[in-house]
Amino acid sequence: MLRNIHMHDGFLHSHMSESDIKKDILLLTTEFIDGFSQSNDKMAFLTLSGFPNELDSKTGGPSLKLVNTRIETNWQLGTANPSFGREELNYLPYPKELVTNVTNMIFTYVSLHEKHEVNLINWIAKKHFPEIDQ
Repeated sequence: MLRNIHMHDGFLHSHMSESDIKKDILLLTTEFIDGFSQSNDKMAFLTLSGFPNELDSKTGGPSLKLVNTRIETNWQLGTANPSFGREELNYLPYPKELVTNVTNMIFTYVSLHEKHEVNLINWIAKKHFPEIDQ
């Protein structure tokens, strides 16, 4: 849903709601994973998508190289919250209609001294939707 319709430099424009942005990120993630899975040349697919095959070291060492990727599906089956006056969590399992899942891809980069994992959902959000908080 568009929100915050206003003028800038004489042009009327609007912004997407954060909820719609998150839906778009999940859609792009799903399409990326489908395309990667069906691709005959995985490295060519990553190159065309702009996904880096190396990362700068966070410690100033040699660059990290992409060596592995995995696809994960996480299912949210319920919620647990602190109980007042008790050390046990308040557990609320979801009925089947409310159970949701998110499929993500994790990329592993390594050097002799470091290992770093990049989450596809976060990469898409940062690259294509820098206006949202992560």
